[in-house]
Amino acid sequence: NDGNISLRMSREWEKLCSRPKKVYETIAQELTFYQANIKLKKKVHESRKLVADQLLGVSEVMNNFAKEIQRERENYYKQEEQIMEAMQGFGIHIEQVEIYSLEPGNVDIEMSVPFCNGHGECEKLIAPMLSDILGETIVVRLEECATYPNGFCHVVFRSSKAYTVDTGVAHAAKDGGLVSGDSHSTIELGLGKMALAISDGMGNGERAHYESDETLKLLQKILQSGIEEKIAIKSVNSILSLRTTDEIFSTLDLAMIDLKNASAKFLKIGSTPSFIKRGKKVIKIQASNLPMGILQDFEVDVVDEQLKAGDLLIMMSDGVFEGPKHVENYDLWMKRKILELETDDPQEVADLILEDVIRSKSEIIDDDMTVMVAKIRHNTPKWATIPVQKMKRQA
Repeated sequence: NDGNISLRMSREWEKLCSRPKKVYETIAQELTFYQANIKLKKKVHESRKLVADQLLGVSEVMNNFAKEIQRERENYYKQEEQIMEAMQGFGIHIEQVEIYSLEPGNVDIEMSVPFCNGHGECEKLIAPMLSDILGETIVVRLEECATYPNGFCHVVFRSSKAYTVDTGVAHAAKDGGLVSGDSHSTIELGLGKMALAISDGMGNGERAHYESDETLKLLQKILQSGIEEKIAIKSVNSILSLRTTDEIFSTLDLAMIDLKNASAKFLKIGSTPSFIKRGKKVIKIQASNLPMGILQDFEVDVVDEQLKAGDLLIMMSDGVFEGPKHVENYDLWMKRKILELETDDPQEVADLILEDVIRSKSEIIDDDMTVMVAKIRHNTPKWATIPVQKMKRQA
């Protein structure tokens, strides 16, 4: 074996060399330097790759920002006049119209209208008329009413998103404690997107909660800056693996929903499957990725799924999915429980699933548990449109 060969070689060497011990020490020292150098080169390579990914993300943000600036420079004088004429044709006086964007799904218009005395003319009349003129649903996003009768109200009109999401959350800490190692977050992103996230810190208690909470806070800041979600997750992973020598890992279950068309992206980093309840059918969403903080460089699998109005999206931590006692197939158990649900209220669904899991364990909570439920529904405006003459978006 290798031990006998090395022993034979050392004996042969000692016969040939007058100072074998010194040679051994020198070789061992040089070998240590060589290994350290290889390790350092690997770290530098990984750091360069991370920086390259982050710079790519920043370049995308800058590119989008440049497009926004270019769009603001466009002149919409003709369309502003058309809107003024259409409103005046209905006897509504408007002092000023400023169009910032007429891009479908991303309309942005500001108006100054005479004091309405709180009658809600903007929401009831102007927004529906703009909806008919532009061919899409326009809603009042911001309204600053005049403080005196002869003043003007300043109103911002934006595109309404085709879908909206209602959420519900239920959670329990291990042994009924106050601090759970799980954290959850609902993140409003720009461009009509919404993110739902659950992070499970390794272990339980305050340290695990701190790790999972920091993971979500970091992810939220990076995503809200406009960086693409894959690069955002890689950046969070690299920061987690670099900042501590302790073996602290976090799982991440992230769902990003586009409110314009209800398409969704699922990024699961060491997390359990999610489920979509669509009528009498349950769809399972899963991906295979290691928890964050284990490997410095890893690929993120993204699962795409088209959601529909009426869908229930159910996300959970492993304490819930693997929680039921005396169950061989967790998938089938969870699917059956979801199919048996008679309510589609997100909060009630979250409470019922958590209650069923805890009951199956004879009221013993041996891990942190979190259930997050989202209901997808059509975003219907409060007021209907009034048919008026259509206008062209471009001059």
